[in-house]
Amino acid sequence: MYFDTHCHLTLFKDIPSVISKARAHSVNYILAVSMYYRDNWSVLKLAEEYPEIIPALGIHPIEAPNLSNLEKKFESLDKLILENNIHVIGEIGLDRYFNKTVEAWKQQLLVFEHYLELAERNNCIINLHGKDAEGELFAILTKYNLRTVVVHWFAGSPKLIKDGINRGFYFSVTPAVTYSKKMRSVVELVPMEQLLSESDGPVKYKKPHRFIGEPALMEEVVKEIADIKQKNHEEVARFLYKTAKGIFLKKL
Repeated sequence: MYFDTHCHLTLFKDIPSVISKARAHSVNYILAVSMYYRDNWSVLKLAEEYPEIIPALGIHPIEAPNLSNLEKKFESLDKLILENNIHVIGEIGLDRYFNKTVEAWKQQLLVFEHYLELAERNNCIINLHGKDAEGELFAILTKYNLRTVVVHWFAGSPKLIKDGINRGFYFSVTPAVTYSKKMRSVVELVPMEQLLSESDGPVKYKKPHRFIGEPALMEEVVKEIADIKQKNHEEVARFLYKTAKGIFLKKL
C-alpha cells in the first residue's frame, strides 16, 4: 500500500486514467495539491468525486506575484478552506529560482505569511515549496506554532536538513531519488520516521530517461528509499504508508 503525498492532479489531461493506474499500483491515497489559484475549486471537486483524494488548498509561490486583487482572493480562498474544513494548506512557500525581482519576492512573502497565519489559527498541516530560498523559508517558520510541516522535494543544504529534522519536519521524496544526489542525501540524512513519498506529478523528470511523475510511481520511490536505507522494501512501504496516514488522515 502506498500514499502519494504531493500531486498536482488537476494538471493531468486524463485524471480518471491516472487514478485508475494509481489504484492498480496499490496507491490508496493521493494528496491533491493546488498549483494555480483557480485550481483550488477543482481540487476540492476531485476530492468529492474520489474517496482516496485528500485536498490541499493554497497559493503556490510561483503564481503569487502574478495575482491581482489579493485581498479579494484571500477572502474567497480562505472561505473555501474554512467552510470545507480543509486541514492541509499547500502548496505554499517561497521561490527565488522563478521569481527574482524585489516586488515578486514581497508578494510571495505576503501570500506565504497569510497562509502560515491561517494554518496556525486553524491547526492545519502545511505543505511547503522552497526553491533557492530554503534558509529564508525555515527562518520564517520559527515565528509560527504549526501543527505539522511537510517539506516537499527539498534541495537545501545538509545543515538545513538537520535543522528541519530537529524541528520535527517531514520530508517527501520524489521519483528524482532514482538519480538525484541531493534527493538521495535527504533520504540518507532524514530518519525513516520523518520520510514520505510523493510524485509531484505531472512534473517531467529527465534521468535516466524522460518520464512524467504520477502516483503509480510510488512503489518505485519506496523501493529506492528502502535500498538507500538498506531496509526491506515491504517493511519500508508499510512504515511510510502508516506515517502518511498518521499525518493526513488523523482527526483533529
